[in-house]
This record gives sequence, C-alpha cells and structure tokens, in this order.
Amino acid sequence: MKKFIVATLALMLLLAVTVLPASTAFASSSEQVVFSGTGFGTFNNTPTPFGFWIWCEGPSSNPYQGECSGSMYFYALGIVKQVVDGSITEIAEGQYSITVVSARDNTINCTLVNGPPIPPVSGPANTVTATCNPPAGTGTSVNAVVTVTGP
Repeated sequence: MKKFIVATLALMLLLAVTVLPASTAFASSSEQVVFSGTGFGTFNNTPTPFGFWIWCEGPSSNPYQGECSGSMYFYALGIVKQVVDGSITEIAEGQYSITVVSARDNTINCTLVNGPPIPPVSGPANTVTATCNPPAGTGTSVNAVVTVTGP
C-alpha cells in the first residue's frame, strides 16, 4: 500500500511538472503567419512560375518575434532555396509584408505582400505579390493560402 501511495504521488508530481509549463506557454502565445502558394512572374527578364512557403512569428514575448523562415523557388531560373530568413511587418489589420533573403548567399531577396482580400480568407483564394531583387522582378500568386493564427 505504501508503494502505491508513493507511486501515485510521484505520478501526480510528474503531471504537475508536465502541465505547468504547458499552461505557461499559453500566456506567451503569439501570432503566426504563413504564406504558401505558387504564381507566375518575370524575374531576371525570364517569365517563370515561382513558389513560396514562408512562416513568420508575429508579435510575442519570445525570442522568435518578427522572425521568418521557409523556402522559395523560381522554376525557369533553376533557383530553389529551402531555407530563407526574414522579417514580417503588419501593414494594416490583416495585411502583411514579409521580407526574405536566402540564408547562405544572395540569390533571393524578396518582399511578399498579401491582399486582396484583406483580411485573408480561408483556403487557396488569396493574392500574394512578390517583388524581388535578386532575382530582379515581380510575380503574383492568385491562389495563395494565407494563414493567421494566434492572438
């Protein structure tokens, strides 16, 4: 019986230690913004499909606030970067500007802006415009998914 009580107390302590950090995490939750889609544009004077998947952390109290990461590609140029670094700015309620650069070289330096519609709608029904240099040019996705979660 004594072993059962000790085991029960140990389990309760383990649960308390496990649950406490989880409840603390909710207090410092943050806004997450994801741009994902494909589009078409002209970059380096070459018409090309392009694609992006960029995740950003909006306002928060953690060290990743304002940070972005993800990937971009420019099909006809043979440019594929699986890791880009960047930052995010909320231009207006529900409209975001994300600036990304390739992490190890300077082959990608782009700003992506969502809208219309503003605020974004669910599913692949949003417009995202990419303005880049390099590769020099612009493109538009009219079927992008723009997801905004958190506070």
